[in-house]
Amino acid sequence: MTELIKVIVSIKDPFTLLAFFAVVLLIAFRTSTVPESVFRLVGQKVGRDRFYVLLNRTLLYAFAVFLVLCGIAVLGQVLSYMTTARAASVEELKGELALRQADGAAAQSAITEYQKALELSRNDKLGEAITSLEASLKAVPTATARETLALLYQKAGNRDGAIRLAEQAVSEARDSGDAVKTTKAERLLASVTTPPQRMASQPCPPDAGLVGAKLNLPPGGDDFETSPLLVPCVYSGQFDVEESQPKYYKVGLKSGQTLRVVLRTRGVDAKSTSVNLHGPNGGHLSGYTVWGESAITRPLEYKADQFGAAYVKLSGGVRGSALDLSVR
Repeated sequence: MTELIKVIVSIKDPFTLLAFFAVVLLIAFRTSTVPESVFRLVGQKVGRDRFYVLLNRTLLYAFAVFLVLCGIAVLGQVLSYMTTARAASVEELKGELALRQADGAAAQSAITEYQKALELSRNDKLGEAITSLEASLKAVPTATARETLALLYQKAGNRDGAIRLAEQAVSEARDSGDAVKTTKAERLLASVTTPPQRMASQPCPPDAGLVGAKLNLPPGGDDFETSPLLVPCVYSGQFDVEESQPKYYKVGLKSGQTLRVVLRTRGVDAKSTSVNLHGPNGGHLSGYTVWGESAITRPLEYKADQFGAAYVKLSGGVRGSALDLSVR
């Protein structure tokens, strides 16, 4: 059943187009001009009465085909919407909680945190939105919150976390035996498994600072070769990074320019965070590990003696941190 739904979703657009052409042909043959033109082309081989009998029969069959095409097209559009990987609405969460018959206080907490997460996400505050969604899941584990969190993880660059949650969603959906839920979870997994495109750098806010306006820190690379290029600015970390899977970034430098790196941990529940500076050839220059509430690293500096790039490696409690990259 799941495979059938996938097929219907994948062919919805061609069938919609065919249905449109069927409507055009039906309207055309309901006029007098088109049948008369066709009849003149046929000539005397088929009599007028016989021609109109064949025409009416063709129209009947065409109308039946048209109805089938319309039905498949509409079904495909509906199934496509139902199985698209997207952030679910609060009403969808409420519906799932009602089916689960969750505890009243826990359910209300889950709804409140989920609603808060959607609002924060719309305002591009991904780190705070992720925290709220995690709180919603902790209150009541729901497929709705899990799938939305997977999408936010992907948007924030936490591809491993997104894949892990999507795989959990697929496993639970298959266990439930619901074909629609299974298809949706599998499409979610396919979406978050796709390697993310590197985001273009945005202009640095004029009032950027360790406290103040910041850019969202984009997804980091898994090594020096895949590290994204950052413009000098202050960045807000969007997710924590496993110590065993650090993320890499690079900053372009001209000869004689000096890169200065400072990191501030988040204000509450800060985990230890490591920041390391590497030269153009990847060699380690200096590093620092900081922990505690709103702790700040000592500046890490590198002066370039030729045109190239310097690299910054991050790991640990990156979410909610402030990374200041300045070039002078």
